[in-house]
Amino acid sequence: MKKQLLATALSLLVFFASCSKNNNDDTDEPTTEEGVVVVSGDITTATTWTSDKIYLLKSNVFVTNNVTLTIEPGTIIKGDKATKAALIITRGAKINATGTAEKPIVFTSNQPAGGRDRGDWGGLILLGKGLNNLGTSVGIEGISDATDKAKHGGTDNADNSGVLKYVRVEFAGIALGPDNEINGVTFGSVGSGTTVEYVEVYRSGDDAFEWFGGAVNAKHLLTVATWDDDFDTDNGFSGKIQFGLAQRLASTADVSGSNGFESDNMQSGDASTPKTSAVFSNMTILGPVGQGTVNASYQHAVQIRRNSQMNLFNSVVAGYTEGVFYDDALPANAANSSSYLLAGGTVFANNLIAGSNSKGNQIKASSAATLALITPFLTANNTFSPDLTGAGIYTDAFKFSSDLVASARVGIPNFTLIANSPAATGASFAHAKVADSFFEQVAYKGAFGSTDWTAGWANYNPQILPYTTPGAVK
Repeated sequence: MKKQLLATALSLLVFFASCSKNNNDDTDEPTTEEGVVVVSGDITTATTWTSDKIYLLKSNVFVTNNVTLTIEPGTIIKGDKATKAALIITRGAKINATGTAEKPIVFTSNQPAGGRDRGDWGGLILLGKGLNNLGTSVGIEGISDATDKAKHGGTDNADNSGVLKYVRVEFAGIALGPDNEINGVTFGSVGSGTTVEYVEVYRSGDDAFEWFGGAVNAKHLLTVATWDDDFDTDNGFSGKIQFGLAQRLASTADVSGSNGFESDNMQSGDASTPKTSAVFSNMTILGPVGQGTVNASYQHAVQIRRNSQMNLFNSVVAGYTEGVFYDDALPANAANSSSYLLAGGTVFANNLIAGSNSKGNQIKASSAATLALITPFLTANNTFSPDLTGAGIYTDAFKFSSDLVASARVGIPNFTLIANSPAATGASFAHAKVADSFFEQVAYKGAFGSTDWTAGWANYNPQILPYTTPGAVK
């Protein structure tokens, strides 16, 4: 009898201990699928996600309370399609997602192989305490939560939101409504103390990367088959970016108009400070022209507008229906001035603009006066080659996954330069905006020389990967 009572007592202790564990940690609830951990609600204590499990995000998951979420190399995180899941790192909190070339960290769709698509889940959002031109507590686009945990902004442009290194973000990006979208990766007032290197966004349903204010820097960014814009800068973003590539798909574009770069100071078009003054160098934008029928919603390789002072150096843009567009057309209630284009603001120099003339528009502007202003400025400092294509620059840049294109173009692209490529020389770092130690001073224009920095960690056909075994990220 005593043995039976003891066994019953022990069983009750195990039961109540299990209940207590689940009640105290509602972010990690095991599902019936072995090795999968469901994550929902807020993460309020320091947490580590390990590569021996798969993590399933449901709805908006906020990392709060100034804690750090650490993610081991090789970990798979899936976003739930039904609940439009997103991971948000709030102000003061950090993410330490430090993968390796051999074991990247993968954020992807929870749909099965062969059934994934752009916009399957929300994406990755980092919120910081940096400067922007809207205020010190601003709601982030795409997140309806009105509490402070969905806000970004402050006065510290050196703020640290953690590390993203060797990370893939696949099939994310949801357009919830006009000017209300979640991107593949969104930065809201993120500071320069944050590390962002070797990050791929694959088939985002909105922009691939978008920055709202802040001063975070980044190197080695890759976007493939983005729906809207590849690199979008707004609201006073002043960071530095070097080595980035956008590979576009001819059939894929947003009705709002898809661009390689889209840069605004702010939506109203006024000159509020801090101004958007991001500095990009060694970027490659490979547009849709030459791949077949081009979606009519494609716009510009580079669109700089609404008082933005974005800068582009030592880069290659090729194969867009329209090339460089300086748009100073402001709303009727805003002061319209084209002086911001050149008055110590935007610099566009040592770039190679190839093709981008199917409509006869390598250089465009919103008015004849602006066109007259920028044409001598651009032609004096850049190379325009209307008859040059991406094939005359890169080894084999237009290979895609099997679910996107016909068999003749299926495979892994090679973005290294061909022999005697016109992009092999001519880069310059003499200008003060690219002279500091952040920028690696290379001879070539564009994102690649003779070395493919995407090798090993990036993937150009994740549609076929099962993602059912923890740690199996390749």
